[in-house]
Amino acid sequence: MKEFPLPKSKRTILPFWVSLILAITFVVTGVIVTSFAYLSLNAFINRPLNPLAEAAEAVIELELTPMPQEGLAPVPTVGEGQPTPTLIPTTEPSEPSERVNVLLMGIDRRPGEPFISRTDTMMLMSIDPVNDTASMLSIPRDLYVVVPGRGRDRINTAFVYGSAGNNPAGGAQLAMQAVEYNLGVPIHHYLLVDFSAVIGGIDAIGGIDLYVPYNIYDPTFPDMNYGFDPLYIEAGQQHLDGTTALKYARTRHQDNDFYRASRQQQVVLAVRDKILGLGFAEMMRQAPGMYQQLDQGIRTDLSLDEIVRLATAAAGIPSENIRNEVLDQNYVSNYITPTGASVLVPINETISPLVQEMFYSQ
Repeated sequence: MKEFPLPKSKRTILPFWVSLILAITFVVTGVIVTSFAYLSLNAFINRPLNPLAEAAEAVIELELTPMPQEGLAPVPTVGEGQPTPTLIPTTEPSEPSERVNVLLMGIDRRPGEPFISRTDTMMLMSIDPVNDTASMLSIPRDLYVVVPGRGRDRINTAFVYGSAGNNPAGGAQLAMQAVEYNLGVPIHHYLLVDFSAVIGGIDAIGGIDLYVPYNIYDPTFPDMNYGFDPLYIEAGQQHLDGTTALKYARTRHQDNDFYRASRQQQVVLAVRDKILGLGFAEMMRQAPGMYQQLDQGIRTDLSLDEIVRLATAAAGIPSENIRNEVLDQNYVSNYITPTGASVLVPINETISPLVQEMFYSQ
C-alpha cells in the first residue's frame, strides 16, 4: 500500500523586532492594568466615611460655623425630673413664626432603670409655619458618623457618651451636635421619651387606629424584664392600645430597621390623627394634666408653652403637606469597621438633595 507523506507545517516566524515590540506592549499593558486595579482598590478602602467638614458642606452646600470639639455647647434645659418649668401655660399659645427642628429620641429604658440608654429611635421633626409644611426624617441607629469629641461611631452612641455622670441633658446636646455635624440640619430642641411615656400617652388618648400592611409575627419580641413576649398583629385596619402600639413600633425581627422606622412614623402620624379627631382644643386644655402623668418618661428643653405652640402649628398643617422619609438603603451603604462591626455609611450624594427639600425653605 502506497504511503503518502504528511504535509510539512508552515510556521510563520515574526521578525525579531516585531516580537520585541509585542512583548514590551504586553508587559506595559499588564503594569497599567495592575496599577489601575491597585489604585481603585486602595481608593475604595481609604475612602472618607462622611468626614465632619465634608459632610456638612456637601449636604447643605454651606460652610457651618465650627462647633466646639471639647466639651458640650450649652443648651437651655431644666433639672432632672422636672422636664418643664411650669405645668400650666401662662399665656394663650401662639404659633412659631419660623421653622423649628426638634430631635425626637426614643430611649430603650425599662422600669427602674436610669434615664441613660441607647437611642434606638432618632427622628428629626420639622415644622415650617411659613410654608405650612412639616417633615419627619428617621435616622438609623447604626449610622456611622463623626461624634463630636469622640471620633467615628454609631450615631446612637452620642446620647450615651454625652450622658456621662447621669446627665440626660448632656447626652441630648451631644446627639443634637452629631446630627447637625453630619446631616447639616440645625437642631433647635430635643425631646426624649421612654417606653412608659409612649404607652401612657397613647392610652391617654384612647389608643390609635392604623393600617397594618402585613401580618406581624415576632416570637422573640423582648419584654420589660429582658425575656420574651411573642407578638402577633394581623394585617388590616387595627386599633392599638399603648402597649401594642409600642410593640408595633419596636419590632424588627421580621424585616429590618428601615421598616421599623416607617412603622414608628406611622404611629406618630396616627397619634396626630387621633388627637385631631378628639378635638384639638380640648386636648390642649387637658395637656397640663397629661404632661404631669407622663413627666417621669420625658426629658426635653421645651417648656409646656412651647410644646403647645408647636402642637398648635402642627395641627393646622394639611396631611398632604407632611413629608416623612427614612434614611434607608437609598441613602446609606453597608460598611464593616476595622473592628468588625456592621454599620451604615451616609451617601452624601443622595442625602444632600433630600435634606435640602425637607429642611430648607424654598
